[in-house]
Amino acid sequence: MNFGGWALKHRTLVLLVLVAAVLGGAVSARQLPSGIYPEVDFPRIGVVVRQGDAPPQVFQTSITRPVEQALMTVLGVERVRSRTIRGGAEIQLLFAPRTDMWRALQLAESSLNDVRTALPADTRIRVERLTPVSFPILSFNVSGPIDSRDLNELAEFTLRPAIARVPGVGRVGVLGGDVREMEVVVDPERAAAAHLRLEDIATRVRRAVPLVAVGRFERDRTLTTVIASAEATSAADLEGVPVGTDAAGAPIALGSVARVVEGAEDRLYRTSGPHGDSVLITVARLEGSSTPTVVRDVMAAVTALRATLPAGVTVEPVYDQGLLVGESIASVRDAILIGIALCLLVLGAFLRDVRAGLVAALAVPVTLAASFLVMLAVGQTLNLMSLGGMAVSIGLVVDDAIVVVEAIARRLEEGATPEEAALKGTNDLAAAVVGTTITTVIVFLPLAFLSGVVGKFFSALATTLTAAVVLSLFVALLVVPIAAARVMRARPTQTKRTERRWLGAWVRWSARRPWVGVLGTVSAVAFSAWALGHVPSGFMPSCDEGAFVIDYFTPAGTSLTDTDEAARRIERILRETPEVATFSRRTGAQINPTAVTLLNRGDFAVRLKSGPRRHADDVIASVRGRIEREVPVVRAEFVQILQDMLNDLSGTPRPVEVKIFGPDYAVLGRIAAQVAARVERVPGAVDVYGGVERPSSQLVVEIDRVAAGRLGLAAEDVSREVGDALLGTSAGSMRRFDRLLNIRVRLPDEVRFAPERFGSLPISFGPAGQVGLASVARLRDDEAPTVLLHEGLQPVVIVTADHQGRDLGGVVRDIQAALRDLRLPPGYRLEYGGQYAGQQESSRNLAIVALAGALLVLVVLVAQFGTLRPALAVLFTAPLALVGALGALWATDTPLNASSLMGCVLLVGLVVKNGILLMEVAEEHAHEHGGAYEDALAFAAERRIRPIAMTTLATLAGLMPLALAIGAGSEMQQPLAIAVIGGLSLSAVLSLAVLPALAAGLERARWGSPAAEGTAPNMPGTVSPLPSRPDEEVP
Repeated sequence: MNFGGWALKHRTLVLLVLVAAVLGGAVSARQLPSGIYPEVDFPRIGVVVRQGDAPPQVFQTSITRPVEQALMTVLGVERVRSRTIRGGAEIQLLFAPRTDMWRALQLAESSLNDVRTALPADTRIRVERLTPVSFPILSFNVSGPIDSRDLNELAEFTLRPAIARVPGVGRVGVLGGDVREMEVVVDPERAAAAHLRLEDIATRVRRAVPLVAVGRFERDRTLTTVIASAEATSAADLEGVPVGTDAAGAPIALGSVARVVEGAEDRLYRTSGPHGDSVLITVARLEGSSTPTVVRDVMAAVTALRATLPAGVTVEPVYDQGLLVGESIASVRDAILIGIALCLLVLGAFLRDVRAGLVAALAVPVTLAASFLVMLAVGQTLNLMSLGGMAVSIGLVVDDAIVVVEAIARRLEEGATPEEAALKGTNDLAAAVVGTTITTVIVFLPLAFLSGVVGKFFSALATTLTAAVVLSLFVALLVVPIAAARVMRARPTQTKRTERRWLGAWVRWSARRPWVGVLGTVSAVAFSAWALGHVPSGFMPSCDEGAFVIDYFTPAGTSLTDTDEAARRIERILRETPEVATFSRRTGAQINPTAVTLLNRGDFAVRLKSGPRRHADDVIASVRGRIEREVPVVRAEFVQILQDMLNDLSGTPRPVEVKIFGPDYAVLGRIAAQVAARVERVPGAVDVYGGVERPSSQLVVEIDRVAAGRLGLAAEDVSREVGDALLGTSAGSMRRFDRLLNIRVRLPDEVRFAPERFGSLPISFGPAGQVGLASVARLRDDEAPTVLLHEGLQPVVIVTADHQGRDLGGVVRDIQAALRDLRLPPGYRLEYGGQYAGQQESSRNLAIVALAGALLVLVVLVAQFGTLRPALAVLFTAPLALVGALGALWATDTPLNASSLMGCVLLVGLVVKNGILLMEVAEEHAHEHGGAYEDALAFAAERRIRPIAMTTLATLAGLMPLALAIGAGSEMQQPLAIAVIGGLSLSAVLSLAVLPALAAGLERARWGSPAAEGTAPNMPGTVSPLPSRPDEEVP
């Protein structure tokens, strides 16, 4: 197609479309929401079940397993994993890729509704689809010198509503402080004298303070509501409530057997910050909202409230994802600008023509601006991956323009007018430019079939990159000719440079020796196979997010008080760490609405200071060492916050998991101890957890059914009385301002928390007076499992570990070697999971993508050349790029992870660009002029060396800022950039020797005779004409 002629003929239309695309892109850039990661839908659903306080083995049998069995029938479920603790279980469902998760959520809820009738009546079930917006983007510590109940209410009823009103805000969580309640603290002796049980008192209080609408009537044309009220408005009112009668029939007031005070619910957790106890507020965003915008508006709402807060109360931000998003986007923006500047230097150095350089450079801002319009149209967001794709494309979008401008400049050097040069130069390279663009983007087509974190994340990068490269094609073929005809000027003809003659001689020398191509290709394949076993490997690139999480655990059964004390020692370590700006801490049970936790665990969210400091990994290593030395009772696990989010979303919470399956938990525990011992000896393995918590202590109340029956009690009545004595029982509610306070009837703390007095807890009343628990039950100490795991309805124990100072793949390979001779009993087996399993899956999938991309590239090459021979020659240079990529990764100690593998996929499309530019001229020259095929190759090398060198160096220059990883979040694209730079650099040099040899060798094989009748010196020399072979018909 005559692209140049059409563009010059319709230049007004082209320029109008160009202006519209640029303006539309500028508007789109302001409308695109921004976040740290793409908006992706992960195939996971979480279910949390809570009921009572049953030990794990009872809860697993009576509740967890029925729920698991019901959920296993949901369509699309691939894996079900459960974790059962005392009184609760969390069940994670992993679905098949591309499952409609909204429909899956409905099916899961339907299955749970079917099983609810078989569960205890007070069972609470929460079902949630896990997405990136399920996790907070912002958190605050609320602290001050006021009562902890007032602090909780300030956060709950003042700050929370103000934050929830902000557009784009999703879930707002409040945790910490004390929840106010009205407590009826019963004196056991007085209650016993009045023959009143706790249940009796609670029932009579509940019935004595009603406030209900009982009817309505019309009066004087007005509707009047009838309210029956005996509500209590104060503690004194409650103390006057009659709860029984004495022997004379006189009423017994509540105040005569109990104290009524404003108290607080029993706390099962603690929260704190750098200034002591605090209330933690977490803020999540709605799907589709922009993180920096939501953070900015929430900060403004909190600032507006500060003047109204009680004296001394502070609201301090802890985790702020908006800062990371802003810094990450700024670093990618800077990488784009630096890449553009470096590309301009390359253009200026080669073309030595400011006008030509400006024409070629025009492609960059125009293409990038229009790319924003495409991103908005396909529902993309501004995030690390999409902007990373734009940064990667800097050197690529200018390639097509460089090739066209160079062809136009060559025509000008030959004496053509600017208009004629623009027309002919564009048409000269149109086919090659179209072919090189298609080969660049077609390798990403198989990514559409890739699932998992890698597929979803890097599809965003590939989408942006593809849009930019395709748009650059239209800019090069339609806009550049118009600008060149207007701006570029004729220049005198330049003589052929000596280096070009030497290049032609070198190509001719290589073309006469096909073994050079075979040897180069085979050596590249062999080296790549060797390097794959020696290059470090990992899953996803790790970034310095400026924040990390510490999950900490004290020994199972540790009280909340002792766990809190250990956590305060960790707080001291964090305060003494100079890089730590602030932190928040959660300890105890029910600290996470989507998980079940025990009193002996908690977590810290730690934010590091901005500006120059140690890398987050170094800070983590320092804090880890101090905790191990100074708080040895604590087991701690470290992970950066966003990595923790990805781990939770992908269902791979730890880097290394050794899963041991079998029927007996006791045997599994013994095997796990052996596994953990071997894993701990592997260099680089840290935070090793043996998978088994020590048993928790429990006091078993063995009820004597006969003794209880004599008192007219069933065993259930006794257990309920014991529960009321220990935990209290609800007696309704009363109003306080515009909200309700729960009324709880309970025994004094010195009674219910004193084990030595359990035997005398009042259960009933007999002829002789009060009957204690010891009269109807025997008490004995026992132990129970702390945590029980299921996967696929099978018992499992999971040994976990992290890695430090070594790559993930190397650590796991050593672990596998250490466990190779481990003997397992019949019916037991090992599986490896965690991030390592994700890494293996992504490596396999990306390898398939690369092979599929290579096949598609071959199809394009055959279509480009019209025959298989040159297409194969060009494609066989791809192993050279793989050698360069692996060599660069090895030299820089960069892991072979999802990002670097993505770079290898991109290389498949990039390395053939130079081959297309070279072979397209060689094939055309051989067809039109005949002669020796190596002469055609030499002519092509001399003709195309300048555009090949310019496009290669421009691509390398555009990627260099990413390879240097300057700025926050830049580590995500660094492995990709290093792999592409290494592969493209080496292949560009070596392919000038290997490609001519392969092409000439295939040509000889085609004709069954040497590629030329003449001979040439063995060493490079000057070009001399050689006899040509008979004319041939090009397929």
